Formats: sequence, C-alpha cells, structure tokens
Amino acid sequence: MKAIAIAAAAASLLLGAAAHAQQAPATSPLYGELGYSWTQIHGNGIKATPGAVRGILGYELHPNLAVEGMVEGGTGHDTDNGVSAKLNSSYGLFVKPKYDFGNTEVFGRVGWAHTNVNLSTTGDVSSSDFAYGAGVKYNVTPRVNVGLDYTRLADKNGVKVDGVTLGVGYKF
Repeated sequence: MKAIAIAAAAASLLLGAAAHAQQAPATSPLYGELGYSWTQIHGNGIKATPGAVRGILGYELHPNLAVEGMVEGGTGHDTDNGVSAKLNSSYGLFVKPKYDFGNTEVFGRVGWAHTNVNLSTTGDVSSSDFAYGAGVKYNVTPRVNVGLDYTRLADKNGVKVDGVTLGVGYKF
C-alpha cells in the first residue's frame, strides 16, 4: 500500500511538471491573415458587390501598434444597372493602432492603397489613394484568430471602393 501511495505521489508530481511545461509558446511579432472580402464598388450610377480574396502580412512594433502590407485580388464580378464591375487588384501599406481586451482586439487601419477596378463601360480604372478601416479580432488560440473588418480602399473620381472582410489570422 505504501508503494502505491509513493507511486501516486510521484505520478502527480510528474504530471504537474508536464502541465507546467506546456505553457503557450511565445509568438513572434510577425503575423499573417487570409480572408474573403465582400467588396463594394459604387459611384457613377452603379453599386456592385464583387468578391475578393485578401492577404495581409503584418509586424507588431508594440503591443498597441503594427504595420501591415496588404494584397487583394478579385474573385468575380457583379452587375448593376447593366454595368459589370470587378476588383482586379489592390495593394497597400498601413499603420494599425490596436487595443486588446483579453482575447478580443479592436483596431484601426490607416495608410495608402493602389486599387484597380474594371467597369464594363469604361474599362480599367486605377487609383492610388488614402485608405482606412476598422475591425475586431477574436483570439481562438494564442496563435490563431478570426476577424471581421471594414476597409475603404479608394475614393476618387466619383468611384468608391470598400469592403467587409471575414478572415483568419496566424501569429508566427
């Protein structure tokens, strides 16, 4: 009986040490995101909502500040008032102020984006413009998060391009 008690005590010490050693791994300041955007192209009498896929690579400079590079490509077109619209591509650089509330992060996004859309009436239209947005993320694990955000990519010559993106992120 004494041997069983000693074995049980040793096992609980080993299990406690193993549980302590399995703490969340440290993450680097580098992160990536991939998401689907419901992009809206509106102006000049149309309001089309083509889809797009967006990728972001970011670097946390501080717990409340990051910088990001973004690239987005259209996945299809939408037609409104007889005009077909498609987001060909968009890419940009952003500064991202953010704040964590436990597992939830709220953020803003300000920067510059170059956006190219195709309208069946005028062909390709490009814009390099101030861009901004805001969103929220929820950390599912210390490395994986899901997020929802809004970004205004362009507002030039009467045409506005913005979108709502649902994405998943990973901290490396």
